[in-house]
Amino acid sequence: ALCVMRPPPRGRWPAGQPAARGGDLHPEALAVAAADRARAGRGLVEHRPARHREAQLAGQRAAGRGGARQRERGQQRLAELKARLDDETVSWDARVVEALYADAPHTVAREAFDADVCLVAGSGGDASNASALHAWFTALLLESGRPVLVVPPNSGPTLPLRRAMIAWHPTRQTTRAVHDALPLLADAGLVELVLIGQGDDDPAQESARRMVAHLVRHSIPTDLVSLRAGDRGVAEVLLDYAERSGVQLL
Repeated sequence: ALCVMRPPPRGRWPAGQPAARGGDLHPEALAVAAADRARAGRGLVEHRPARHREAQLAGQRAAGRGGARQRERGQQRLAELKARLDDETVSWDARVVEALYADAPHTVAREAFDADVCLVAGSGGDASNASALHAWFTALLLESGRPVLVVPPNSGPTLPLRRAMIAWHPTRQTTRAVHDALPLLADAGLVELVLIGQGDDDPAQESARRMVAHLVRHSIPTDLVSLRAGDRGVAEVLLDYAERSGVQLL
């Protein structure tokens, strides 16, 4: 199962807005989820978490007219989503989840326990929404125990991947991410394992070469790419290389 998340605009619901509004239905994330599940012959799960502005007032609103209106609008959004998913060839489930007594990111993390991977909508460079998206991403990554994949708006991803990239660093977190991504990497045309370091004498070179060999044993075509950051930040170097090489997954 894949758990597809769409955080609310600016991380909270303005007064009078539906509890499960969530903006658009994020077609890129849904497309990736549906395509992956169709190829794997498995189900698609989409959670539409709700958020109330303050936990201590949740019970009052739920009992009042405002809570009823929010639930009604949330159900309308849910009906729109279900109509959209009806055309998919994979099994799916969609539901509204109310964050009555905890922040939405923590509520969503608990909802993801039974998912294979979580897909999260990216901000697409929208700075006003970046902090909220970071909170959702962090909660899912640290509290759900599940791998998280961010799908930027207008990214137009397709499966199987033509080209994928691994930003390698010899740590527990990196190797966990690589192995969580194996189902996506298995059908890729080429995987580039990118190491940013000091050259051939970098201690990380040996672990990078071993990881390349490990992926090749999984029948995944993989090349080792060594880069130097110089005066630039590591993230900047990675994103610049990803754009120049045309990778679809980082």
